[in-house]
Amino acid sequence: MKQVGVHLLQSNATFDIEYTYLVEDTLVESGEIVRGSFVNVPFGRRKQLQTAVVWTLGKESDKNIKLKEISGVSKVRPPLTDAEMQLAEKMSNLYFCPISSCVKCLVPPDAPKGKQVNYVRLCISHDMVDELSANGQLKNIVHIRILENLKEGRRRVSDLAKEIGCTTGVFNTLAKKEYVSIEKDFVVEKEHETELSYSKQLNIYSKHTLNDEQQKAYDYLWSLIEKREFAECLLHGVTGSGKTELYMQLISQTVAEGGSALLLVPEISLTPQMTAHFMNRFGNNVAVLHSRLSDSERNMHWNKIKNGEVSIAIGARSAVFAPFENLRLIILDEEHEASYRSEDSAPRYHAAEIAETIAKIKGATVIYGSATPRVETYYRAIDKEIHYLSLKNRANKAPLPAVEIIDLKEERETGGVDRSGIFSRKLKAELVSNYKNGKQTMLFVHRRGYAKQMLCEKCGSTMKCGRCNMPMTYHEKGDRLICHHCGRTTPAPKVCPACGSSDFERRGIGTQRVAEEIEKIFPGAKVVRMDTDTTSVKDGHEKLLTQFASGEAQFLVGTQMIAKGHDFPNVTLVGIIAADSLINMPDYRAQERAFQLFTQMAGRAGRGDTPGKVIIQAYSVDDYAITAASNHDYNEFYKNEIVIREALYYPPFSSICFIRFMGENDRGTYGIANAVCGKMIKLKEDSIEILGPARADIPKVNNKYRWIVTLKGCNREFLTSFLRKVSQEVDILKTTGKVAISVSFHGR
Repeated sequence: MKQVGVHLLQSNATFDIEYTYLVEDTLVESGEIVRGSFVNVPFGRRKQLQTAVVWTLGKESDKNIKLKEISGVSKVRPPLTDAEMQLAEKMSNLYFCPISSCVKCLVPPDAPKGKQVNYVRLCISHDMVDELSANGQLKNIVHIRILENLKEGRRRVSDLAKEIGCTTGVFNTLAKKEYVSIEKDFVVEKEHETELSYSKQLNIYSKHTLNDEQQKAYDYLWSLIEKREFAECLLHGVTGSGKTELYMQLISQTVAEGGSALLLVPEISLTPQMTAHFMNRFGNNVAVLHSRLSDSERNMHWNKIKNGEVSIAIGARSAVFAPFENLRLIILDEEHEASYRSEDSAPRYHAAEIAETIAKIKGATVIYGSATPRVETYYRAIDKEIHYLSLKNRANKAPLPAVEIIDLKEERETGGVDRSGIFSRKLKAELVSNYKNGKQTMLFVHRRGYAKQMLCEKCGSTMKCGRCNMPMTYHEKGDRLICHHCGRTTPAPKVCPACGSSDFERRGIGTQRVAEEIEKIFPGAKVVRMDTDTTSVKDGHEKLLTQFASGEAQFLVGTQMIAKGHDFPNVTLVGIIAADSLINMPDYRAQERAFQLFTQMAGRAGRGDTPGKVIIQAYSVDDYAITAASNHDYNEFYKNEIVIREALYYPPFSSICFIRFMGENDRGTYGIANAVCGKMIKLKEDSIEILGPARADIPKVNNKYRWIVTLKGCNREFLTSFLRKVSQEVDILKTTGKVAISVSFHGR
């Protein structure tokens, strides 16, 4: 009997250690169990076997401990590759989380729905097939046709039998001769069609000759890819500069050279549109991976990638784990988007960091594409840590849309805001004109249920924390302002400290209210609303976008999901209803996100033959995020933002760790957060800053109160090292009683 070390797949932090089991020598010697194999093991007093992954072969253990035996090999999942195991270990260290949590990212869903059917694959080389046929060892024409067909890859037994016109028993005969192997796998009852119904309504990209600017970028990027060495490059291109066409031609060349390519998009709403473009160009050589697919659909696409049946994958954040063997290119489109960060459960990763790690392991190239790159990414490019390319012009030579800023302070003083309190005179007039001209309008509203800020209606000032430079949140109970970053609290002012006015804005404007007002102004118009409420059902994004893309709807009102990547040629007017609501979020990245969304939203206008127009309504009209966006000037934004980041020790000049405490008892949750914080303060080093405990920006979710302790350090490695030292005295990854604790990082 041999000893092996395993990690339980369903373990939590408490049980995330390597357990030693015994296994029959023959299972290891025959290769049935290898490093990375999924096995079934008895654990504790449970009668039901647990799934585990073999991590170490030939593990040493205490001879006085009686070891249990592995019960068998799991048939549901193929073994992890060495590269996948290396990735899981790096993720565990990078995100301070259990190995088992990282392994789950690398396998398809635990309980695939659908039936199991037989698949057949070739067990001998293509040359051997030719030799068997040539020397007469294979005399049955049906056998020859089966083996010739399997040169193209794995097939379902029933499908191939029907195609050739034979019984399924023929495959058993070939399996006995060890020419083929037959295996069971999960499939969906009716395979999901990747080409989505509304794709016919879209402005599908047909292949065209690259312009001079695109060609220079293509040549440079291909020179990186063909080296088959790790490289990263920021592709900084204005909206409409033709980044998608550049992606397609790079992917086409990568596939032609025998490699595989992965394209990540930030939102599920973008996946069907991008898939339609790629299906039009690459046919069925495309797999799709995102969370809105059923378990069966995800398993089907995952297996297509794993079995080498496709060379291209498109998907949202989790698609970064697509199991390509010969990956050469990873593209993150709209790399600045916050949705590339996973915050729901461990590992709380960023897709860009995972892409970088995978590319280092496989010798691949990573392209970060954006018109408004993250400050950290642009900083790395300026520092020459990564390559940098820019596309400064729109591909069709169309001008960027004209942007006009409307001062809501002046509008209110002169009675220029309509009865709803939503539309200025200028925006309302443009809405009417655009509708009469048969053009489409998109209206952006940032309303996702965040806590309120206090905004002075006269001068536009927002009450901010003097320590963190973040807007403080107004709490009606106690009439107080609280900083959800450092925990500082103060009574709400009766008058504005900037101008002395007592008129404060505390109410919000949401998508539903804006859509209802549009319907009142234009009774015969069709209005589509896109937010988390209207898109929560399966294919919700597709159905709503179909209505707008086809021209059935004249107005699209939505949150940030409508700002990203959509190409509607008939959209000539974009309105940003309340710009201050974005700028005043209690987050150190608020200005950055505001600038990005304003710029991305502006980029939806004028993509066809008619020039576009953008109206931004705001109180803080002099804010650099607004002025830079109105001028389409990333450098203006960056030079202002980077000064603040450095002064306040925010990324890219530091790494930040957020430790979240969640529990049903508010006082008890705070008590544990405070105790852990106190332990950290005793152990902390001079270069670490500890803030909190502070209430989360959303203080209570699903009857659980939330508190946050924030750490700042020079880099991620330094912070994780400190957390390991703290964990020797208090395990901050464990669930303590009724309080759950999680850890996430920002900055490198």
